[in-house]
Amino acid sequence: MIENNNSFVIDIQTSGDLVFPSSIELINRAIAIAYEITDKSYNYCIGITIRLVDFDEGLSINKKFKKKNKPTNVLAFLGELEKEKALGVSPPFLGDIIVCQTVIEEEARSLDIEVSSHFIHMVVHGFLHLLGYDHLNDEQENKMKSIENKVLAELGIKKETS
Repeated sequence: MIENNNSFVIDIQTSGDLVFPSSIELINRAIAIAYEITDKSYNYCIGITIRLVDFDEGLSINKKFKKKNKPTNVLAFLGELEKEKALGVSPPFLGDIIVCQTVIEEEARSLDIEVSSHFIHMVVHGFLHLLGYDHLNDEQENKMKSIENKVLAELGIKKETS
C-alpha cells in the first residue's frame, strides 16, 4: 500500500500475514512530524519503504547485511535518492525501514508500553537514520533522542525509558 502526503510517499509492506501495529495515518503523521523537526529537507517529494518483518526475515536481513545472528528491532537502508532523481524516478526513494515485529513486541513488553507506541518510535528512529542521523557518540545520540522524544510527545505517546 502506498500513502502520499505530498512531501513524501510511504510504501507499506509486510512479511506474510503480519498486520501493522499502528495505523497508516499515525505512521504518516509520525514521519511528517519528524521531517518537520529535523534540519534535513528536500525540495521535492521523496519515497520511503517501511517493511514489517517476522522473526525469520528479521534474522535473515540482520545476518546478511549486519553480520549479526539475531534479529534487531529496526534497520534502515539508505537508497540512492540522487541517482533515482537523475534517472527520473518519481518519487526517488530515500531508503527502507525494516521493523521486526517479534523484537518490538518483546521490547514493548519489557518496557511496559504498547507495541504500537514502540513501533512508531522505531519507525521514527529508522527514518532519522535515513536522514543521516546516528548515535555513534553521546552528542549524536542525544540529538537523535531529542528529535524522537519531540515526535512522540507531539503524537501523545509516552516517552520510553531504559
